[in-house]
Amino acid sequence: MPAYPGDRLLVAGFMMAVAALLASCTNHQHLPFDNTRAGYYTVPVARYDSIFDYQAPVPRADTFPLPVRQIEGYHVYGIRFPSSEYNGQPDNLVEARYFESRTSTVAPKPLLIVMPIWDTHTFPSTILANGYALHSQGAVNVLWLQGEGHLFDWFHLADLEDGAIFEAEVDRSVERFRAAAVDTRRLLDWAETRPEIDARRIGIIGFSMSAMVAANVAGNDRRIHTAVYVVGGARPWDVMAECQVVVGYMRKHVMKNLGWDKEAFREFFRVKLAEGDPALWRGHYRPENTLIVESSRDDCIPPESRDSLWEATGRPERIVFPYNHWQPFLAMTPVGNKVLTHDIYEFLDRKLRTLPARRVAGKNPYTPTVASQSH
Repeated sequence: MPAYPGDRLLVAGFMMAVAALLASCTNHQHLPFDNTRAGYYTVPVARYDSIFDYQAPVPRADTFPLPVRQIEGYHVYGIRFPSSEYNGQPDNLVEARYFESRTSTVAPKPLLIVMPIWDTHTFPSTILANGYALHSQGAVNVLWLQGEGHLFDWFHLADLEDGAIFEAEVDRSVERFRAAAVDTRRLLDWAETRPEIDARRIGIIGFSMSAMVAANVAGNDRRIHTAVYVVGGARPWDVMAECQVVVGYMRKHVMKNLGWDKEAFREFFRVKLAEGDPALWRGHYRPENTLIVESSRDDCIPPESRDSLWEATGRPERIVFPYNHWQPFLAMTPVGNKVLTHDIYEFLDRKLRTLPARRVAGKNPYTPTVASQSH
């Protein structure tokens, strides 16, 4: 079949778009952590009380087989236990896929916790959980938290025309957000009981909203040794007011339904989400073991939110892509030459797979409150 001029133009346009994507992947900025100023970033915040404190026993997880291909060096199976909160997940359970290392060496190995993007995209967490297990060949245990249920049901919120009903549903959403963080901390409790896990080397990675949850976990739980936040941010009320993806759809309809302007909308969520701001925990993070991945053209996480997370976590290592909110995930695919995937693997290898040095007295002043301890 002959090619028409229009077909050739379409193919040429597609190839140019792919070339532009590959070029932007190659040209992303990778900024190191400046450890000469580390002392400044260990200054703690003035408060220690937190909505992410909890009182719950160490989970006794049930295990179950998964219909998945086993990975060399691992036994892959499911674990689940009841949430101590209301988490909005099926049957109110905490469920995860566990890639338990089964290598010949019996020494405890690090653990990487991979967070989901609840009820949205499974791609980034799938790539990182399965991919890092394949990459590490049993050197790191991997725990992939599942997230079938939503935390915020954007389309349901958009349809609500009564202010009291809208506020009640937002309160339930905040409750689910808190539960996601508490569930993750209870996974840490479980991990500490496992002989194959080195509890001194526990890492966490989150994407978009789960980056915000992961940052709240790391800011409240010193057991997190290494953290990666991909297209996340602080100041969640600014995200709600400025995000142009599905949150923007919700905002447009809520403002119309309730007669709010943007600043009234922002103030409402500033009150509701103030306790979920990762910037509250400045001084509780380990900047030397933190990586932030962000987009300079992010159409969901505004600059003030991105900068606030970077400052709060101690100006850690930072990778910046010239993308919108979702396009960095293309840099995890063959189309993007898997540039971001390789960068994250390299960071995790460098931080998790090295035995941590003894901490110098006074360098990590954060001590969890009694209320935050579950055992």
